[in-house]
Amino acid sequence: MTRKRKSKPRVYVELTAYWADGAAESSIKVSRKRWREIQDGAEHDAFTWSYYEGQRFSVSWYFNDGYVSIGSEDGSECIVKEPIDVLYVTEPE
Repeated sequence: MTRKRKSKPRVYVELTAYWADGAAESSIKVSRKRWREIQDGAEHDAFTWSYYEGQRFSVSWYFNDGYVSIGSEDGSECIVKEPIDVLYVTEPE
């Protein structure tokens, strides 16, 4: 019988953005390593969902040079090149 190696569970940092006076929101999870890279100015993109007035929409997140932009599937810009400090960050303990 072969034994499976126990590996540590992956730990993620959750990033949440709000716009439209707080009526719309979206969150992504990234590894701690990726979050450090983003904080150091690395380029990164991700695709996820946003929620606005009870409806779900596809959005894309884009990071570069310490800024974040979020665009929706219909081409509208939700957040345009804001400093990553505008994000709500939930880091694991």
